[in-house]
Amino acid sequence: PSYANAEHTSHLIRGCNTYNNLLKFISSFYFKMDSSEALRRKDEFKSKLVNDVFGKDNKGRVPMDKVMMLIWQFRDDPSVVQFMAHFVTKYAGRRDVFDGIEFYLPQLAHMIIHLEANWDDAILERFALIIAQHSLHFALQLNWILLGAIEDYQPEMPNGDVNESFNPLYYTRCIKLLGNIERCVVYGTPRKHELQRLYEKGQITKAEYDTMEQADRRFNAEQLTNNQKQLLEAGMFGGNLLYKRLVRTSRCSRKMWKTRYFTVSERMLYCYNIPLSAGGRLIRAMPLEGAVIMKTPASDAKYHFMFEVHNLNYFFRMRAANVEEMTQWIQALEGERDSHTLYPYQIGAPNRSNDDKKKEDSEAAAKSGSQSQLIKDLTPAQKARYDFFKNEREFNRNLTNIAETLRFQERDARKVLAPKMVAEMTIPSCVYIPLCNSSHIWRRAYAAIASNTRVFNTNERCPVVMYFLTRRGERMQYARGGMKDVNLDVAEYLHLQYEVPDAAMTPILEEDSDNLSLGCFEVVDEDGLERVIESSSSLDDHPMKHTSHHSSVALWDEGEEEKKGEDALDRDGDGQLKESPSFERGTKANPQLRNFMKENFVRIPSKIKARLPMRPKSKKMMTQMPIQNVPILENHIEDDEESKSVLSDGLHGSIMLSDGEVLRQMENDGIDEESLSRATAFICGGEDWAKRSERLLREGSEAKVIDNEASTEVSALMVKSNDDLRQEVFVMQMIHYYKSVFAKASLPIWLKTYRILSLSKDTGLIEYLIDSTSIDSLKKSDNFPKEGGLRAYFEMIYGAPDTKSFKAAQRNFMLSLVGYSLVMYLLGLKDRHNGNIMIDVRGRLIFIDFGFAMGMAPGHEFSFERAPFKLTQDYIDVMGGKGSDCFKEFKRLFAAGFEAARANSQIAVGLVEIMMYKSNYPCFSGPRYGGDKALINFQNRLMLRTPDKDIRKRALGLIEDSIESYGTW
Repeated sequence: PSYANAEHTSHLIRGCNTYNNLLKFISSFYFKMDSSEALRRKDEFKSKLVNDVFGKDNKGRVPMDKVMMLIWQFRDDPSVVQFMAHFVTKYAGRRDVFDGIEFYLPQLAHMIIHLEANWDDAILERFALIIAQHSLHFALQLNWILLGAIEDYQPEMPNGDVNESFNPLYYTRCIKLLGNIERCVVYGTPRKHELQRLYEKGQITKAEYDTMEQADRRFNAEQLTNNQKQLLEAGMFGGNLLYKRLVRTSRCSRKMWKTRYFTVSERMLYCYNIPLSAGGRLIRAMPLEGAVIMKTPASDAKYHFMFEVHNLNYFFRMRAANVEEMTQWIQALEGERDSHTLYPYQIGAPNRSNDDKKKEDSEAAAKSGSQSQLIKDLTPAQKARYDFFKNEREFNRNLTNIAETLRFQERDARKVLAPKMVAEMTIPSCVYIPLCNSSHIWRRAYAAIASNTRVFNTNERCPVVMYFLTRRGERMQYARGGMKDVNLDVAEYLHLQYEVPDAAMTPILEEDSDNLSLGCFEVVDEDGLERVIESSSSLDDHPMKHTSHHSSVALWDEGEEEKKGEDALDRDGDGQLKESPSFERGTKANPQLRNFMKENFVRIPSKIKARLPMRPKSKKMMTQMPIQNVPILENHIEDDEESKSVLSDGLHGSIMLSDGEVLRQMENDGIDEESLSRATAFICGGEDWAKRSERLLREGSEAKVIDNEASTEVSALMVKSNDDLRQEVFVMQMIHYYKSVFAKASLPIWLKTYRILSLSKDTGLIEYLIDSTSIDSLKKSDNFPKEGGLRAYFEMIYGAPDTKSFKAAQRNFMLSLVGYSLVMYLLGLKDRHNGNIMIDVRGRLIFIDFGFAMGMAPGHEFSFERAPFKLTQDYIDVMGGKGSDCFKEFKRLFAAGFEAARANSQIAVGLVEIMMYKSNYPCFSGPRYGGDKALINFQNRLMLRTPDKDIRKRALGLIEDSIESYGTW
């Protein structure tokens, strides 16, 4: 407006080359203004995080969401990261803290792989190794994350193509950490049992035991991380070989022989273009775990001294110079495959000259001969842990191998082959379905129900649904007074089973078990939850009540420290907290931090100390930077009848007790049995999960597969291959977080959180969704109403609109629609066709398949999904129309849920920011979604720049924008 004529304006635009450059210039000006404001807000956020974690007012909690944010926000200062890791380690024995560590494991692992690679010290890696010593389940979960990362950054793809994402730093780092995890698991804490004996004799207190045991774990982790480089230099086996690799169409036949330099280390076979001493470049690599290593059969051996190495994805065929060299390579590869995870770098590099060739060959043969002895040299306790860790991984690998093998079969043959393959699968003596947390009930998988195996035929995949009989409350395998407890969680069971002194690794004798006849009774905890305890006549007789030379220190610290509160701290004569070298008078640090500083020789980093509150909190800062504590909501049965259909995802089905009685666990949300029976006929083929699991249990009992030694349940899961589930794991984590946010805000919004586990880059397990089907399948069923859509279906199934069952089902539908409308908008979930939306027998919606998230959509910028979320007329009709009370409640809860999500935006944004950092997830990659684009769009959807007074109006506007939008069909 300040220019008088258009010619001057045109000249200005031409001077900036293009109009777009002018816009960029203007944007950069405002960006500089915004940057200072952003820095100020970021600094306030850091101060608020420090106050929430270490301040006096956090009521004894160790909020892991804020701890994770602190590590991320101070990622440029390893001293802060080290302090935080040390602090969390002290309280990792508390169940709530450990649950938080496991919940945020994706972020922790992502930082270990991508962030810490450039640090001088492996701080987070040591922290992960310490936690892995506390829980075998945690170690397994981290193991599978690392396997996926190894496949991300390997030199070549399984089909032989060059991997554009190859990163030698990340690749070798993951391989080394993978080996360290297993060594931590197998060796455990060397002094643990000595400390336990001292504690049982009363020579040390529980606090002293915890402190020394944590120090032992920390020392063990430091030994592994500090010695990697020296061990690697001392023990890499390598040399030149002629080789061919598999190309799926030619199977080595048309490939030329090439000379390459191979090395064997960390259970991997590495291939370099030239020797490492000459600056060799890594070309490809092959995992040796489970690999077949053999001399090439005579029918395929056109040359002398040929041998081959292959697994499911790789096939190398190689030629040695002579029979001695071939033998040495086969022995070296077999030794690395079988035992080097525990005893690394046992074989020296073969820099052989003609003069000492004979001597080195004999030494190598001697070492290789000793490889079979390495496992035998483990103590009984170490061998038991080694076997469990190995068997659990092989069990899950065998599951996914079935799905992968079926993928290459004809569709009609899959249904016939699948049950046979499941029936032929060997199940080790102690394995479990790992779709759980460390604090979830232990259930040992011991038998497959092969006849019920089901396959889904798709163009590129063959997902398989498998059923297993699982047991809880079994007698412990090793002598612990014959303890049985149906309520032991995964970490407790594995701790009691495998963390025992070697002298105690003696199986219970038959004659001893005669005196261990245990009954079953129910008790009610203080929280009102029923627990079934297998015991003798009274609680006082329960084995856990007695102390013997085999008893263990409890795995979980039930919070004695926070109960003491500030009573355990030093005070002066006036009752004020005494000053210490780490605190100034008046510093409002909480008891956890003060106790931690008293018991550990550490110094508070200056960036943390400077942010500890010295005066009452600023109300202004609290208003601008709201960070609420959000405890992650776990699946459990609520006492309140009203909440059962809102927040509860308890295990529903049947359980067969040790006396043969079958109990059915059912929901009670106001829908009558007759209505549920009609819904079951549509959705489940007439048999809901409770009846099906009861039938399978009774069939197992009649077939003598089930005995009376323990309680038995049926577990179902979906096994997938050729599908990267890691993005879905992240999206489900975010849904779980928002579910917890809504529960914290006392909103009855319903979301189904189910377990998704990625076992590698393209394999994984998914919790099977019971009593549900896709809306697409529902509408294609024979008896679905020809007119009226879902509204007519609800009336046909649940009764007239004024009945109790219809109103309960309608409310269930509405509460689930609120939840999924919110997360669909906030997380940018797309591809929401009716095949990806399930409905259960109680009328609730469940979203599945999160391959398109954070705004990523099929067709990308040409996508038809333009609406904020899917809200069709079909959905509105179920709620009774736009003027109904049900729809008004939908609008109210949507607005309230959006306000709650926005109030907790900083943690959510932090979770996205961490996973976006150097990510390979499709929703964070490429020119459309890479860089900061996904994060900026996520922040925009949260409306962080909108005044609080306008949020409700904007949220209701999203509903209006979604109604009848073409992009929601």
